[in-house]
Amino acid sequence: MNKKNNKSNKLYYTFILFSILSVVFWFMTKLSKEYDTSIKYPVSYINLPSNKLLQEKPLEYIDIRIKATGFKLISSKVSPRKLTIDASNIYGKSLTNYYLLLYQQKLSVQKQMNTGVEVAYFINDSIHFNLGVLNQKKVLVKLTSELTFADGFELNNSILIQPDSILLTGPKSTLDTISYISTSLLQKKELNVSINEFVAIKEFNPDSNVRAEKDKVLITASVERFTEGSIDVPVKVLNIPEGKQINTFPKFVKVTYRIALSNFNKIDSSTFLIECDYGISEDNNLPYLMPKLVKSSSMIKNARISPQKIDFLINKQL
Repeated sequence: MNKKNNKSNKLYYTFILFSILSVVFWFMTKLSKEYDTSIKYPVSYINLPSNKLLQEKPLEYIDIRIKATGFKLISSKVSPRKLTIDASNIYGKSLTNYYLLLYQQKLSVQKQMNTGVEVAYFINDSIHFNLGVLNQKKVLVKLTSELTFADGFELNNSILIQPDSILLTGPKSTLDTISYISTSLLQKKELNVSINEFVAIKEFNPDSNVRAEKDKVLITASVERFTEGSIDVPVKVLNIPEGKQINTFPKFVKVTYRIALSNFNKIDSSTFLIECDYGISEDNNLPYLMPKLVKSSSMIKNARISPQKIDFLINKQL
């Protein structure tokens, strides 16, 4: 009984093996024959006119009718290689409308194909390009920042951006909408040292075809410890009527200000000029004068005058 079963199993497995071999030989016979079919190939472009820019993406795939054996067709369909299209010989229909004849690319494309794959013809006869005139525009650079300072520290001057403007290149229609270019975020917390570092420029959307001449700018700023100072400054009265003399009470006002510690000793009363306009008080029937700070120093921050009203007496000159 076992011998019969073994013999039956051997016959069964022999049948299966021959069936598989038959199918394999059939596939090999079929795949060794030549066929033609259409395949979509991804493409990239070189040698576009240097004085023009793409306004929109051209075709990313082109349909090509090819001839090859079944083996080659399978590999081409599974993994079609990216083809390079030479756009040096494009033709213009209008100021922005251009086209390229694909039959002129046949030899170049054939050289890029896998061995055994023949280019029969292109499904589409041309590729269209929307090209704009290349323009340039210089725009200001704006710093995007979030800065906080350690206690007692402040910026001692304005933040300096070098360069403060950047040349952009791109389609005129797009450049006309751009008035400035921003940096990436410069974020500093508890600052107690000066800033001197490069910050990247925000990138434009690749589809905009706008390019900046630089990809970063240098940011510098002096950060110093600040202190408060105060000084008495004499008051100058303007527009005193002829034949009259004005005495002010007080004759000096106190100017309180913030200044970098390194500049503290550079300030004296001549740094400031305080003026009162008698004509304003007279026109508005005010019994006092209003002191105004009309001269200070770029080193000074947050200057305040005290008092803000000054009494006065009018004496007639003899």
